[in-house]
Amino acid sequence: MKQITFASFKGGAGKTTAAMAVTSALSQKGERIALIDTDENMPLIEWRNNALKAGTWSDQIGVFEADDLRSFEKAFEDSEKQKFDYAVIDTRGGGSELNNACVINTHLVIIPSALTQLDMTQALTTFEHTIGLHQQMGMQIPTALLIQRVPVQKLTVSQRQDLAALSELPCFETHLHARDAFASLGKRGLLHLVHEQMRSDPMRRISASHLAVAMDEVQALANDFLEALEDA
Repeated sequence: MKQITFASFKGGAGKTTAAMAVTSALSQKGERIALIDTDENMPLIEWRNNALKAGTWSDQIGVFEADDLRSFEKAFEDSEKQKFDYAVIDTRGGGSELNNACVINTHLVIIPSALTQLDMTQALTTFEHTIGLHQQMGMQIPTALLIQRVPVQKLTVSQRQDLAALSELPCFETHLHARDAFASLGKRGLLHLVHEQMRSDPMRRISASHLAVAMDEVQALANDFLEALEDA
């Protein structure tokens, strides 16, 4: 079982949204995913509950609550016993012993950042902390930034400068843009199943076409992650 960890010292950095999006893409590929939710607000559990009500969930995905080190270890053991293909770990904002355990017990660390000075500063802090931990443990775990909430329209001069600055660090080639599909993901469920529902409704087919663009973006990002995992 390969582990993918989303980490950031900043709450609201987009870790959970990115984790949901990539889980949707992996599920669409037929993979079995264990979601390990260490955030005290349990957003992944809420996502699952919303999706179950909407009929946009898959039994290929299991959700495990992990609010301390002991429950994290149990979630990890249970997901391995159930033979999931991937574990997607959503960390809580800020630094903690639990977060440190998450970024050490993984095959890939993803640090999301938007094109704002606050997000960039926190992403850099998280990156430096994570690399420092790996070095202390004598480990080499691929760690890279995911640039997201990128405006769909033309970037401003400031945003282009911020993008260039972030690109000095390891970054995934695919970016996630500021799309309604991502903003509403937590309430709607798995992207591909939401898309199927919308396509079957004549009144929502135009909206479905917009969702398809977001799905293509997420699939490209998932392919980036899978390529990184091959090298891990």
